[in-house]
Order: sequence, then C-alpha cells, then structure tokens
Amino acid sequence: MSYWSFGFLMTLLWLSGILLLCGLIRRLFPSYAKLGMPDCMLAGVLGLVLGPQVVGVAPLNVTDLEAIVYHGLALLFLFVGLQTPPPASAVGGARSIAIGIPFTAVMQGIIGLVGVLVFVAVSGEKLHPGFGFMLPLGFNQGPGQALSMGKAWQATGFADGPQVGLIFAALGFAWSVFVGVPLVAYARRRGWITTHHGPASAEGAAAETLPAAEDGALDPMTVHLGLVAVMYLITFGILKGVTGALAAKPQMAAMLWGFHFLIAAGVSMGTRRLILGVLPSVKLHDGLLSRLCGVTVDLTTAAALAAVQLAVLQAYWGRVLVITTIGGLASLWFCVWVARRAFPEEPFEHALVLFGTITGTLTTGMALLRIIDPELRGSTANNTVRGATGAVILGAPLLLVIMPMPTTAFPDDFPGTTYLALALLAVYFVVLGLIWRYLGPLRFLSPVMALWPEGSISAAKPAEAPRSEA
Repeated sequence: MSYWSFGFLMTLLWLSGILLLCGLIRRLFPSYAKLGMPDCMLAGVLGLVLGPQVVGVAPLNVTDLEAIVYHGLALLFLFVGLQTPPPASAVGGARSIAIGIPFTAVMQGIIGLVGVLVFVAVSGEKLHPGFGFMLPLGFNQGPGQALSMGKAWQATGFADGPQVGLIFAALGFAWSVFVGVPLVAYARRRGWITTHHGPASAEGAAAETLPAAEDGALDPMTVHLGLVAVMYLITFGILKGVTGALAAKPQMAAMLWGFHFLIAAGVSMGTRRLILGVLPSVKLHDGLLSRLCGVTVDLTTAAALAAVQLAVLQAYWGRVLVITTIGGLASLWFCVWVARRAFPEEPFEHALVLFGTITGTLTTGMALLRIIDPELRGSTANNTVRGATGAVILGAPLLLVIMPMPTTAFPDDFPGTTYLALALLAVYFVVLGLIWRYLGPLRFLSPVMALWPEGSISAAKPAEAPRSEA
C-alpha cells in the first residue's frame, strides 16, 4: 500500500478520470456539445465541486493542482518550441494578431492598476500592485502564467498571489466561453461570419497519422518525452544557476522562477535548431507534439479551475468582480470594434480568436473558432499561429520591464512606482497603437465609434496591395 501513498499520483489520476467523464458527457448528451464549452473547463468545475472544498468525494490536493498548472505551462512551451515554426510570410491578419494581443494586455494592465489605486484611495489599505496586473496575466496570458507570477510575487508581499491569479484566470475562462459562444450566435444573425468550410478530407486526416516505431528502436513518443525531460532539466539548471547568483536579491530570484516558461521556450527553440543542424537523424513530428500540447492544455486548464480556493475568492470577490467586469467588457467591445478595422480577411473570425485569447488562452481562442471553422481550415487559424510568436516579443516589455517595477518595490515605494508603471503602460499603449497603424493593417474607419462600420480596410485603401511579413 505504500506505493499508493503518493498524493500527487492520486490527484493526477482523479483529474484524468474527471476529464474522461466530461468527454463521455459530450457524447452522451448532444445538447451539451452544442453549447461549445470545452471539456477541460467542465472538468475543472467538476473537480472544484467534487473536491475537498465542496462535496469531498475526489481527493484533489490544491498544492498538487497548482504544481500541475505551474509545470504544465513550461511543458507547453517546450512542446510548442520543438514544432516547425510558421512560414515567414503572412497576411495582415497575422500582424494584427501579433500586435493586438499585447495591445489588449497593456489595456487590461491600465484597467487593473487604476482599479488598485482607486481601491487604495477608498479603503486606505496598501493593495499589492500585482493584484491589478492579474487582469492581463489571468485573462491575456492564462492560468499557468498567472499562478507562476503570483507565486513569485509572494516574496514581495502578495500573500495570496497564486490563488488570486487562478481566480482571475477562471473568470477569464468564463468570459471567453459564456460570452464568446453567444457572440458567435449573435454574429450569425447579423451576417458577420464569412467562413464556410466543410469537413476535412480523408487525405488530410491521413496526413495526421502518428509515426510508427522501428524494429527494436524506442517508440517515437518515448523519444519526444525523453527529449522534453532533458530540456526541462536544462531549464531547471539555468534557473538554479542564475538565481544562485542573485542570492542577495531574493525578490528578483523569485521573479525569475516565475518566468520559467520563457526560459523553457528558449531552450526548446535552441534544441530544435541544434537537432536540425547536428542530429538530422532525430525526427521531430509536429502531429505528435501537437497531441502532447493538447493533453497538456486539458490537464492544465482543468487543474487551474479545480485549484481555486473558495475562501480566497470570498476574501477578494468584490474587488475581483469589479476589475474583471470592467476588463471583460472593455476587451469584448474592443475586439468587435477592431474587427473590420484591422483584419482584411475574415474580420469576425479573427476578432473571435482575439477575444478568446485575451480572456483565456490561445487554445481557448482556437476552440471558439472551431465553432465556425471545425477543421481550422480558414486563414484565421493560420494567421493566429503566425501572429502568436510576434505577440510574445511585443509583450516582453510588459512582462519583463513594467510589471517588475512596482511589484518588486512594494511596499516601500508604493504608490510611487505604481504611478510610474501606469505612466509607462500609457506610453507603451500609444506606441503599440502607432505600430499597428503604420506597420500593420489598422485603419480608423468612420464612424469612429461604430462597432461594425459598413466600410472595410480594402475599401478605405483600394490602392494598397497586401504586404507580406518578413
């Protein structure tokens, strides 16, 4: 029996079983499938209800669930980094995705920090600025990054940082699904949807066949998982060495452990280049890596929702509800407003993916798109993958420069550095807007405040030929 005393194993087994149950529910109840709610989100809700906080049937340990979310984020970046990068050329939709994701993250950051300053002015207490940054982290970046950064900020005085991050991420998922799905129905009635794709062909399905193992050789899945394990060990070694050199700055060291996923991404992309140049006999299979990404997203999403501590939610629910409601409404309005102004092709489809991404994750945005384009055969899915890489680069100043300023200085320099961070957010918001306007396809169609103007980008600029991305 001692072999079954490992609590993490039981948490993982129960979570996997709940995921399977949700998959069966989808097949047994077609009416549920039509709602468009991802099974992993339902599994997270069931895990929360069946766990120790409510019914007490499933022995789900919150610490173990948080560990799944934390490591799952890094593993996802490792799997993605090994895949074949997108082509260099892309249409304007990819540029708008690349700029739109960090642009809305900065917008959410402004809303969050303003909310913190207002709460401080009303109550007189010192509220950690990380609370405001949880809006762009939980909504725009997802549960893994919100938990990771919340855990790093614990060393700076944000006592409930990881749980607050998960709460923001859970509410972001709620906005993505419970607002995104009705938005699709509304767009159908208004005639905004332009994508019409049938099911994939048999040839296309055959192309996704996973590789078979050679006689006596390791199974391809074993090779891929072993490679990822080695890369994660390298990631750990880098973090251990760098944070060891920062022993005199414990707050900065804690922040670096929160950025483990970025280091993992760099290690993964570097490993791919090394394999292609030195070990061409080692074959990397994009289809297999994509499946591993799917498994990681399912487990991470379910674990994030199941790990929400209701007691922490009760303590912060008022402030969380105010910030997430304003942030959610602003994100929804902006995505619809920018659709015909920034996306030359399939404007609503691109706006839908953008909304799902900036309130949940990139996977959530693609899940919403599958309601319209089940096989993801339109230009939107391709542009989203291409634009996601650029979004990481343009979002780096927010994560690496602006966010650390007020969080590492708390509480000694509060609220001075928070005001400075807010000013920098405003400046970067304008900079990204100018980049979008002059290097991307963003055009200010009239009337300016109309959500869905009659004109289009091509109509506004008839002589402008589509530009290719380098």
